[in-house]
Amino acid sequence: MVKKMLDKAVELTKECLRRYWQLDINYLLSFCADDITWVGAVQSEFMQGKDQMCEDFEQLKKELKPCHLLCQEYIVMNNSGSICTVIGRYLVTTDDDVEYFLQAQQRCTFIWAKKGESLEIKHIHVSNPIGEMKISENEIFVNEMGKMAGEYMKRHINTLNDTAKIVGTSPDGHLHFINRSEIIYACAWNKYCEIHTLSGEINLKMQISEFLKLAGEGFAAVHRSYVINKIYIKEIRPYDVVMIDGSAVPIPMRKFTQIKDMLIDSQMG
Repeated sequence: MVKKMLDKAVELTKECLRRYWQLDINYLLSFCADDITWVGAVQSEFMQGKDQMCEDFEQLKKELKPCHLLCQEYIVMNNSGSICTVIGRYLVTTDDDVEYFLQAQQRCTFIWAKKGESLEIKHIHVSNPIGEMKISENEIFVNEMGKMAGEYMKRHINTLNDTAKIVGTSPDGHLHFINRSEIIYACAWNKYCEIHTLSGEINLKMQISEFLKLAGEGFAAVHRSYVINKIYIKEIRPYDVVMIDGSAVPIPMRKFTQIKDMLIDSQMG
C-alpha cells in the first residue's frame, strides 16, 4: 500500500477503537469484511464471520462502560501491497462519569485489505497482558479494579492533591504562583520558559532546566527544550507525544525508543 493508504489504516484503527469504547460498535462493524476473524480478550471470542462478531459485540455492549484511550501507540507492519497489519497498544480508562474506575493495558492487531479505493478489516485480535485483568465468574467484562488501575488512581489522586506551586517572574515583572498539578507541559522560549497549563499559557524568567528541577517527580524531559507532565499524556507517536490539550510535543528521533519506553513504563505501572 502507498503511504497515504497506510496512514489511513492507522487513523481508521484509532477511530474504530475510540468509537468501540464509546459503545458505537456499528462504526467498527461498518469496516469489517463478511469473512472477518475476531479474537478477543474473552475466552469465547474466537470466531469467524461478521454476523457472529456482531452478536458478540451486542452482548459485550450490555456490560461495557464508556472508556477513552490514553498512551496510544500504533505501528504498521507487513505491508504487502494490498494488505497491511496495524499493531497497537494503549491504556483503556473509564470515563469520568462512570460509577467506578478502571484502567487496563490492551494490545491489538488489525489486518486491513484494499477494497477498491477504500479499506476493510479482515482480522482483529485484541488482548490484555497475561494476569493483568481478573474477571469474576460469569463476567465478560472486568468490574474489579486491578493493580495497575489502583496504581494509576493513586498517582492521579496525588496529582489532584498536589498543592505545590512553581513561583516565577514573568517578562512584565509580575510574580506568578502556578499550581504544579495544572501544568501540562513547558518549553524553552528565547530566555524564558513558556508554561502551558489547563487554563492558559504563562511565560516565566527561568531556564527549562530550572523548571524541570522545580517540577520534580511526575514530569519528564522528552526534548532538550520540552518538559511534560506525564499524567496528561494522551498519545505517543513518531516522533512526538500528544498531550491532553492536543499539543504535539516533539521527541528527538534518535532518542524516540528510549523516551517512548520510559513514558509507557511510567504509565503502565
